Amino acid sequence: MKDNTLPGKNPACGQAERPTLRAQLQLLEDLPAFAALLDRQLGHCRRHGARATVLLITVDPQAGVAEAPSPATLKALLQAIGARLLGRVRGSDVVAQVGERRFGLVLMDAGRAEADVVRARLHKALCGPYGVDEQRLYVALRMGAAVYREAGMTGAELAQAAEGAQRSADVLGGLRAPLAVVKT
Repeated sequence: MKDNTLPGKNPACGQAERPTLRAQLQLLEDLPAFAALLDRQLGHCRRHGARATVLLITVDPQAGVAEAPSPATLKALLQAIGARLLGRVRGSDVVAQVGERRFGLVLMDAGRAEADVVRARLHKALCGPYGVDEQRLYVALRMGAAVYREAGMTGAELAQAAEGAQRSADVLGGLRAPLAVVKT
């Protein structure tokens, strides 16, 4: 009988006891750094014939606000968004904060149909409210997706395609939600 458990683990242990992968938020300086991260993930796709979709999410903390949030409030808001985002993706997916107000995801084993479902769910989950510095914050999101092989074969091509999809969604009135600040 074949033992399918992890080395050093009791074969009788249940699935719940086995260690699982958990996504962690990576902090990247800019879109080229995200493209380099994508290239590493795409290597896995090429080796295993897997699918992947890139999703870029830009957070707009100033839409409809009389005064912009302070830098400390903005940082706390982005940390809260990152934590909420990590809680909504699979452990096999890659999540990164790209620059100041952008998040990048690599949805592993996902094509366009799966990415559209994930995008709609994330939009609903990420739009708020967030309790930050005794304020209730809501954010406007701009999202763009690019599917590996369909939109490009390299990290740079996919990052640019996802960024272009963001601009197109913006022009067409795509997935957006207003930002509002309510004192609590």
